Amino acid sequence: MTSARESIQDIESIVAAYHTTIRRLALSILDDHAEADDAAQETFITASRAGEGFRGEANLKTWLTAIAMNICRGRLRKRKIRQRLQSVLQVLHLDGGSDPTPEVAAMQNEADRRIWHAVGGLDENHKMVIILRYVHELSAEEIAAVLGTSVGTVYSRLHYARQKLKRQLDNPTSHVEAIDGTR
Repeated sequence: MTSARESIQDIESIVAAYHTTIRRLALSILDDHAEADDAAQETFITASRAGEGFRGEANLKTWLTAIAMNICRGRLRKRKIRQRLQSVLQVLHLDGGSDPTPEVAAMQNEADRRIWHAVGGLDENHKMVIILRYVHELSAEEIAAVLGTSVGTVYSRLHYARQKLKRQLDNPTSHVEAIDGTR
């Protein structure tokens, strides 16, 4: 039997190990720093309350990611916001080189905006697999565990999401036309 002190130390070590990852996930979904902080905190509170529910069948990161995804989905349902990913790339963009020229930076910002606008236009199932795969670099197996679906479904959703993104990025007016009904 563990003491309350050992339990608190366990929670502290879990938060220390996974907070950045969970907050980053929440930010990429919610697109709001304060709400991402709240969702990350809620994730760890939920995990600590449900600690006995963790059976060790999945790894701890996958379990926490699933909790965070459920919390973020709940927040999105309440907010009903369609464009949640506008500034995610700016927050998550890690530049490994020197500062680009203003022209290169402007072109990259426009490309990033177009990509995230296209991702934002996907339905939730396709958007989530794209975010988890390309922003958070999870494997198909990890995505399946987080979303509670099969690996085959993840691959299928990734395939169709990529096709939709390619069509939209190859023809940038198709999204606007589809919304207007003038296609």
